[in-house]
Amino acid sequence: MRALRGPAAVVIVFVMMGLAAFFNAEIGIPVYYLILFSTVLFWVTQSTSWNLLSGYAGYFSFGQGAYIGVGAYSVAVYTGRHGGNFFVSVLIGTVLAAVLAAVTGAIAFRLKSLRGEIFALLTLTVPFILAATAMITSSIDGGQGTTLPVPDFPDWIGDFQHLLFYSNLTVAAIAIGIAVVVTSSRLGRGLAAINDAEDTAEVLGVPTFRYKMIAITIGGALGGMGGALFALQIGFISTDTIFNLTIPLTVIVISVLGGRRHWAGPIVGALIIVILQDRLSSAGLTAWSPIIFGGLLALLVILAPEGLYPRLRAHPTVTLAALLVVGVGGVVVPSLSGTDVLLAALLAAVVAATVAAPLPTAR
Repeated sequence: MRALRGPAAVVIVFVMMGLAAFFNAEIGIPVYYLILFSTVLFWVTQSTSWNLLSGYAGYFSFGQGAYIGVGAYSVAVYTGRHGGNFFVSVLIGTVLAAVLAAVTGAIAFRLKSLRGEIFALLTLTVPFILAATAMITSSIDGGQGTTLPVPDFPDWIGDFQHLLFYSNLTVAAIAIGIAVVVTSSRLGRGLAAINDAEDTAEVLGVPTFRYKMIAITIGGALGGMGGALFALQIGFISTDTIFNLTIPLTVIVISVLGGRRHWAGPIVGALIIVILQDRLSSAGLTAWSPIIFGGLLALLVILAPEGLYPRLRAHPTVTLAALLVVGVGGVVVPSLSGTDVLLAALLAAVVAATVAAPLPTAR
């Protein structure tokens, strides 16, 4: 039963978020928070997608932008250029991204020499190939980009921002649900064995090729599904905005920061990174973001190489106390916004859990 507490808590939080969004007109929740948490949920989906292979099995990938790009361009071409149904285009993007991931895995995993940094370099080439293909193909992009129309949706959803929020909430819930099932299944144990010692696991009878193919294919499908929503969110698709290194690097930072080997790691990482980025932008410090994120990541890799979530989980009392004290204290400060208070409470919990845990020892 203890293993179900975390997933149950996430389900409760997601249901509360959905209800709050549904009744936000009555309870006065600003649209700003819908946009902010839609962004958080998008990165939760992408980091969870990346974790299935790169976190659980240890096959570090720079190809997440390829799956997002396939999903985004599926929506752009099918709806923006041909007037197709948006929800059908999401399905098309999901399937095509899964096929791309499966093809990449079939090539890489059959050649056992493609591991470690060689596998990472292989995945890095995929987004560049797709970007070049889109640029020279007029029916896809042709260097012009594509504007997406707002799809039709039921009146009970409300407005466009609610549509985005509900869509990202649904996809993130699917991603987390899959990650929870994988973690507690034979597949998850097999991926962990691959991470620890792949050759030994194979000798002991673990079907390493099949498990890696399942992980990369599911991860690609989730990446494409989230990428389709990303296209709708930004409204205009071009190769510069989709196939760039910022997206895979952000996914990696979120996953490493939160914890690569647990389903809850992407949630922790996405909350901290997105809210911190939002506050830096509001303070006019956007140019300092790479420096701050780089320093933060370097510090936490030293202090918490396994990620933040294991530290938070190991010290729940200290973490919760810091979260509540700073959160409640920040509410009474008139000059602080709700986002400022949330960021301060999250950082206080991280600092408390990190200080409470012993420093990693050198082996």
